[in-house]
Amino acid sequence: MSAVLVDERTNPAEQALAAFGDAALLIDTVDNWLPWCTPSAAALIAPLRVGAPLAALCERLDGLALLLAAPGEARALVQVDGRGFEATLAPAAGGRRALRLVDAGARDQAVQRHLEDREQLLFTSRVVSIGEMATTLAHELNQPIGAIVNLLRGVQMRLAREDAAPGDDIRQALGRATDQALFAARIITRIREYTHSRQPKRVRFDLMRTLRASMQLLDWEIARDNVQLELSAPTGDGCIVVGDETMLQQVFVNLVRNALDAMRGLPAGAPRVLGAHVQPGAAQVEVAITDTGCGVSDDAQARLFVPFVSTKPSGMGIGLNICRSFVELHQGRLWFSRREPAGCAFHVALPLAVQRPQGEPA
Repeated sequence: MSAVLVDERTNPAEQALAAFGDAALLIDTVDNWLPWCTPSAAALIAPLRVGAPLAALCERLDGLALLLAAPGEARALVQVDGRGFEATLAPAAGGRRALRLVDAGARDQAVQRHLEDREQLLFTSRVVSIGEMATTLAHELNQPIGAIVNLLRGVQMRLAREDAAPGDDIRQALGRATDQALFAARIITRIREYTHSRQPKRVRFDLMRTLRASMQLLDWEIARDNVQLELSAPTGDGCIVVGDETMLQQVFVNLVRNALDAMRGLPAGAPRVLGAHVQPGAAQVEVAITDTGCGVSDDAQARLFVPFVSTKPSGMGIGLNICRSFVELHQGRLWFSRREPAGCAFHVALPLAVQRPQGEPA
């Protein structure tokens, strides 16, 4: 193979391309030859070498001739020995043109691996959250199930009496038993949908709908702890974002659960207020999840987003770190602030979706 030259005479840009393993070439379209290429590019075009005529290079890279015919910067798919490469051609100094080749198959595999890793992270986070909910969920399901059992036993005893005759009281008891059974079924359905594994999606959706669904998922904890819920949001449809709705629901569920946990140790009679405040702006929407709990110490605040560090005795310490990763995947921000006289606020800022032209389908 030729001297594919990366030495002290090579300019810094060329050295950087070679160091990162990029397949890059410099093409002289005036004298029609190949003056320079990186080692990875040389391996692709072999047996051609630096100094090869442009016609031979176009024959080796199927599709390059059409790409060179385009003025200025251009992109196209070229093939080398049947392998597809994403080719980017850009103007360079001295009338030359720089060509960069990226293996299309390898890029697709990297994107697929990223999606699979992100889905695994999402599913793991949901499983951890469900594990933390298990004790509360079992307690809450016991209540409607216990009510059903008591109501049905009462009906059995009523019917067992010799003078018993079906009446309104029995119909009411059966109706209440049915309501309790449906309530338990709704809890199970919400949890099942929440833990369902699927590929992440990017769709337009109403962030307010997602926030309300997150609150409904924890409504039994909110009611059990006698927490007052304050939800403030603008009217209209000004909170449309683009992303994975379940992923962002996971963020809100974790933040709301943290707020509920922070208020659980308050003395009797202390105010327990959970807030969800939505404030849309020109380009982004901010959601603040607030509580009136015990607050966070300076030391704990410095480690809030550090993986595997938790202020909870049984916590795994991955919730807030995963939440921040999910928000950043949506080009957003997650941060913390203190509230006066007590409590915390976690803020989520997300970019608003670009408004569709009138008449364009959703």
